[in-house]
Amino acid sequence: MARKNKPVATKLDLSRKKTIEFDVDTNIKVAYKTGKILYGKNQILKNLFRENPFKMLIMSNNCPSELMTQINHINSLLKDKLFIYKYKGSSWDLGLACAKPYMISVMGIIDFGDSDLISLRTK
Repeated sequence: MARKNKPVATKLDLSRKKTIEFDVDTNIKVAYKTGKILYGKNQILKNLFRENPFKMLIMSNNCPSELMTQINHINSLLKDKLFIYKYKGSSWDLGLACAKPYMISVMGIIDFGDSDLISLRTK
């Protein structure tokens, strides 16, 4: 039996094509495991006065306003401004993104590791 050549479809059905969305939670997990991260109010404020070790700060949605104004004030005094990302979830969600069973209101990223969090600056 001879095989018949079937015509190859020239058009792709683009309605089924999924777009890959940037997931902050998984990138925070990757940065926590492969990079270097500090979290907590006391550690962040203590290290902000040193030679600006952070490349980025992530603040939760329900971060206390006093802490937010304090960090913004310190950021305004720095020569190289920090990028502060406002996390969409609460501090419980930020803690769960780091696989911790407690709330994290602010976290500082010293080394990104294998994560793609640096792309948040452009978004």
